[in-house]
Amino acid sequence: MTAPPMASAPPVLVEVRERRGLFGRVVKRFFFGFQLLMLAASLGTCALVSNYMSGPDPDVAMGAGLFGLSAFAVLWTLWPLGTVVLGVLVLATRGRKRLIPAPGTVVPPAAPPHRPGGSVPETGPRR
Repeated sequence: MTAPPMASAPPVLVEVRERRGLFGRVVKRFFFGFQLLMLAASLGTCALVSNYMSGPDPDVAMGAGLFGLSAFAVLWTLWPLGTVVLGVLVLATRGRKRLIPAPGTVVPPAAPPHRPGGSVPETGPRR
């Protein structure tokens, strides 16, 4: 008796992403640049206002405090909104997902196409 033919196991596929396009890379760099700009603006406002807040004139200290408050209000409004908008663009410009065979796995050869109908039976390769 002969053993029945063994079915070959399907290849193991791995999900990968393609590289971003030029526009996607520009958007991603702009996103991180925006984050650094907002952080620098927040820290710069603190450094600028703190010099005037500790001064001897109470009017100048009050003006500096109001300026610092309004600057932080603008920064803390723009930062989350810009992060959301640019974050959506970063996600939208990712590369497409692809399925590729895992490294080290052998992809079985494709079966020959099936010939439809006919009265002549299929034969093997000619010698």
